Amino acid sequence: MAYKTVWAWEKRQRTQGPRSWREANHPGGPRKIDEKQRKRLREILLEGALAHGYPTDLWTLKRVAEVIATEFGEQYTESGVWHVLRDLGLSAQVPVPRAFERDEKYIRHWRRIEWPRIVTEARRTRATLLFLDESSAQSEPNVRRTWWIEGERPEIQTRQGKRMKISLISAVGVRGQLYFRLSETDKNFDGGGVIEFLRYLLKEVRGRVLLLWDNGTIHRRKDVKAFLWEMRKRLKTRRFPAYAPELNPDEMVWNALKYQRLPNFCPKSEEEIREGVERELRWLQGHPDFLARCVQHAEIPLPR
Repeated sequence: MAYKTVWAWEKRQRTQGPRSWREANHPGGPRKIDEKQRKRLREILLEGALAHGYPTDLWTLKRVAEVIATEFGEQYTESGVWHVLRDLGLSAQVPVPRAFERDEKYIRHWRRIEWPRIVTEARRTRATLLFLDESSAQSEPNVRRTWWIEGERPEIQTRQGKRMKISLISAVGVRGQLYFRLSETDKNFDGGGVIEFLRYLLKEVRGRVLLLWDNGTIHRRKDVKAFLWEMRKRLKTRRFPAYAPELNPDEMVWNALKYQRLPNFCPKSEEEIREGVERELRWLQGHPDFLARCVQHAEIPLPR
């Protein structure tokens, strides 16, 4: 403690009383924007930056300061904006990416109207409800953490050129059923690969199958459509809305694989990628309870 500070306390105590040594509150100056304006500012921020003329839907302290200046005619520093945002109950968050091309109105309609119809159809026809998606595994790790000098944030170099990878296709059920195939080469699945996987599904699953997948080009190929027509008595397909991966429970399987089962996975060869991915997918197949909990995180109400 500084000598001058103690001396000031002692002097104040002698002249103003025994408790006067305590520092008085310093509330600062009056607020530049009042409660009504702060409420309006919160509404603006929740509408998103795109709605207010910015090219990306990202609020920064600088952008918020610009909005305050434009809307209310008051100038704030970035540190001042930070205090305003904290007073409004807001904090910096890691955003969930959403595609510009999304049709939010149709997605809401699909969840509210189309999805319940699909569930009803599956029950009425006694069909097994499955969700299909494609993905890939590659040599670049899904970095979560790394050991480094305490207090220093490490930089991770990534390879932007050709990477070793294999393509994956899978289908998952609400009770934790998992069916998958890995590509034989580093190329993506073509129509023939999709048909082969669908044949495999029909061998593994008894009775009718009602399959949901996205509107990808590979699912609309002529040979795939011809196969679906040929198998129409046992296999029907329905489509998710475009650019809405959060609705597909199979996305939760890929998240579990990449970020829970294989975080920091650093394979040295394509064969090592294949062995590691297949090992963990087999593990998921053997733990349907774990898998069922994963798929329940999809943003649709799944039947029990």
